[in-house]
Amino acid sequence: MLVSNKISIYTHYTHIVSMSTVPSTVPSIGLRFRLMLLVILAMLPMFGLLLYRATVDRNRKLHELQDEAVRTAEISAGSVSQVVEGVQQLLFSLAYADPVRAMNGPAASAHFAKLLKNSTTFHNISLGQPDGLTIASAVPMGAGFKRKDRPYYTRLQQNRKFTVGEFLISQITGSPSVIFAYPLPDQPANKPVAAVYGALNLVSLQHCIAGHQLLSDSVILVTDRTGVELARNPDAEKWVGQQARSWLAFKNCTDSGFVETAGLDGVTRLYYRAPVPDSDQGLFVTVGVPKAAILTAMRTSFYRDLIILDIFTLVALAGAWFFADYSVIRHVKRLTGAARQLAQGKWDTHARLTGGARELQQLGRAFDEMATSLREQRDRLELRVEQRTRQLSHANESLQAEIEERKQAQAVSQKLMANLERSNKELEQFAYVASHDLQEPLRLVSSYTQLLLQRYRDKLDADAEPITRFITEGVSRMQRLIQDLLSYSRVSSQSQAPSLADAETILDSALRNLAMVIREQKAVVTHDPLPTLLCDPTKLGQLFQNLISNGIKFHGEKPPCIHIGVEKTADESAWLFTVSDNGIGIEPEYFDRIFVLFQRLHTRAKYQGTGIGLAICKRIVEQHNGKIWVESEKGKGCTFRFTIAINQNKL
Repeated sequence: MLVSNKISIYTHYTHIVSMSTVPSTVPSIGLRFRLMLLVILAMLPMFGLLLYRATVDRNRKLHELQDEAVRTAEISAGSVSQVVEGVQQLLFSLAYADPVRAMNGPAASAHFAKLLKNSTTFHNISLGQPDGLTIASAVPMGAGFKRKDRPYYTRLQQNRKFTVGEFLISQITGSPSVIFAYPLPDQPANKPVAAVYGALNLVSLQHCIAGHQLLSDSVILVTDRTGVELARNPDAEKWVGQQARSWLAFKNCTDSGFVETAGLDGVTRLYYRAPVPDSDQGLFVTVGVPKAAILTAMRTSFYRDLIILDIFTLVALAGAWFFADYSVIRHVKRLTGAARQLAQGKWDTHARLTGGARELQQLGRAFDEMATSLREQRDRLELRVEQRTRQLSHANESLQAEIEERKQAQAVSQKLMANLERSNKELEQFAYVASHDLQEPLRLVSSYTQLLLQRYRDKLDADAEPITRFITEGVSRMQRLIQDLLSYSRVSSQSQAPSLADAETILDSALRNLAMVIREQKAVVTHDPLPTLLCDPTKLGQLFQNLISNGIKFHGEKPPCIHIGVEKTADESAWLFTVSDNGIGIEPEYFDRIFVLFQRLHTRAKYQGTGIGLAICKRIVEQHNGKIWVESEKGKGCTFRFTIAINQNKL
């Protein structure tokens, strides 16, 4: 066995050497990986810079695109404003013409027709009475044509100034147009006004936006106040007369500036809207530019730069791979081979690294020194193993002798414990039988004494009655003493396995048992909220009952007042219960004596009892791995404290 121990220790030492000196093939691959990871980490700032540059360029291009859209919208709005101003001046001059002011229908119609013949700005010019009835028109109209139901007529009567209407298809000419109205001068206030109406040819608005150079898929719109397109560049013939989706987006947007939405043609654009000056918010110019074109160009530039950066990264990674193999890995492999030979027991192995970096050469020298040191330590270890083996052999013999002695002592101890347990059981059985057998003759003495008094009361002299009373009282005291002795013996003989129980329920049961005494003495019993704990419920109830009964028995002049409290101990290993009363108290020199069997501090004439109650309490508490003590001053009541262990594994 000693030889096998020596071999085992030596083998364990060799295993430690092999674990500490032989690297696996993973570190060579790991070194390449680490070098390549360093290259990648070095290139990460370049990737971040590329992303930052792409983001900055994108934002710059987007701002340039927005600025161009704003400039185009404002220029186009200015062009449309010139058309509106021209229309206003023309209608103003017509409103002051003599036939118009005189409301001469035929003369005004002739004047309008002559003007319309030389101009393509309007589809029609007409004159309307205050009630909206047309009395003159450049293009012949049917009799009784009224505008009263048209929105621009209602707006004209509200504002009583130059008014821009909405898109409509003329019922007279059948051409798309937008109506402008100018009220005649010197008309009564608070009454409808007559006005000159001009149906503008939308080609005039189309000319205002036709000359701009736009990006691909860009669009310029002229809309009325309801969002209907009046002019469009490009594709005017396809979309004029339909409500622009951008108008809905601007209507739902609370912020000024740009909105992004899809147009009628399905292309998503950034739209900017500018109101036409002097149009009373009746005309708007909207410019839409596509983000997709700029984003596509930016992506192309970004991907090109990214590919170039990837090529440089791959070249750097390849250089790191070959540099690691040439400068480091081959030397590490040589060192690994020497370590394997050393692990196999070839103690004269040395690495002898001569090439590579200075650090690798230092590592090689350190390895050779380690191999020499291991060989020396192996020799010293073998010597120590031999010495230790001899010591272990001697210690093994001593240990075997000690084990034999302990086995013998344990056998004797178990035999003594068995004898003690049997003796305790026999003693408890004897106490039970003795108490039962002793009570029988006492009952006979008590019964015959009472029978003697009943039959011969008249024949006995005056001294006989006190004697018989003394006999009866002595028998009663003896019976109580025997019953208390029996209860004391049952504390150990009738123990139950500990279980979780509600202390308040146990206390309520004890108070019900003492209900008659509590009522007779007018006692007041209070308690704090009590916990659920691991205990013998019957024994804990007996403990509460004995302590409360003790407090009621030894009361002073005032009615008994008893309080039960509870808290955890400082180390939280047990519950600390307190039972306080306002009774006569106990002098300090009797604190230990009261827990001893049959110890009384008062005469039976003053306080009844056998002196066993507190001894039973002490035994119950000790069975719950706790302790009990009293704190008191004579005449100031008593406070009994006891602990119940939270962990009742030893109960």
